[in-house]
Amino acid sequence: MMKKIKIAGYQGKESVHTKAINEFISLINQKFSVSFMEDITSHNKKASELINQTQNGEIDVTYLFSSYFTDLIPELMYLDLPFYFNDKNEAFKQLDMRLKRFIYNELKNIHNLILLGFWDNGTRHISSSKNFINRPEDCKGQIIRTTPNKLHIDTFRTFGFIPKPLDVLDFKKALLDGDLDAQENPITNFYQFKVYETQKFFTKTSHVFGFCLFIINKKYFDGLSHDEKEIITNSSKIINLFQRNLAIEEENYLFNQIIKKNVQVSDISVENKENFKRKSKKFHDIFFSTYKKFKN
Repeated sequence: MMKKIKIAGYQGKESVHTKAINEFISLINQKFSVSFMEDITSHNKKASELINQTQNGEIDVTYLFSSYFTDLIPELMYLDLPFYFNDKNEAFKQLDMRLKRFIYNELKNIHNLILLGFWDNGTRHISSSKNFINRPEDCKGQIIRTTPNKLHIDTFRTFGFIPKPLDVLDFKKALLDGDLDAQENPITNFYQFKVYETQKFFTKTSHVFGFCLFIINKKYFDGLSHDEKEIITNSSKIINLFQRNLAIEEENYLFNQIIKKNVQVSDISVENKENFKRKSKKFHDIFFSTYKKFKN
């Protein structure tokens, strides 16, 4: 009899994350009986609940933006430092060098989770219904949706925004209700959540290069046979590369799509980016003074 495996996510069928999960399922479904809930927010559940659900065995496998894990592992704030990394390749390199083994051990030894891989959660940019966000002065007084992450909240307050921290579920509702002036997300979320319907000014700030943690319940994994563990582990390696390549392809495609939706796209200048970096430096300093092992 095939082993049952329960998988859940928080995005719709067109998302690169959902496509990656479906590809993962295609690799394991000859040995596992799979159930997959694509988007728990469509069932009125918060995306952040995926962590607890996976820890307690309600589901076995999920993915989630790394920022949601910082209450469990504060060192993950390294990936959220605003305007810190120069590009995505540098961020991936630093992730592999400085965090991968540490995060794996923390999840396994303390939180009943096994890290199957890191996914590309997209380069994060800022959109607005009012104007482009080219300078810190452009942020003043705008209500911006952020994730419920303290560093994110403090960062955007420093830039001049009025932060409104919301889980994905509540973010979708706030968009429908017109409660937001601005938001920050990768292009895939901007498109999938139809932010383009209300926010027509998109600024390519690249302030954070986002990552998802792809995880499995440790107790479930430990209960698998050697062959079953091999299937999960080897399939994950394939899917991690598949997902990253898919994310790159999608990013280029979606910029063309939002322009067709009458969204105006602005590239932030080097000079203006430096202004944001100066305002961000205090967050870099606080992090490195607290977690000295990350300091260069």
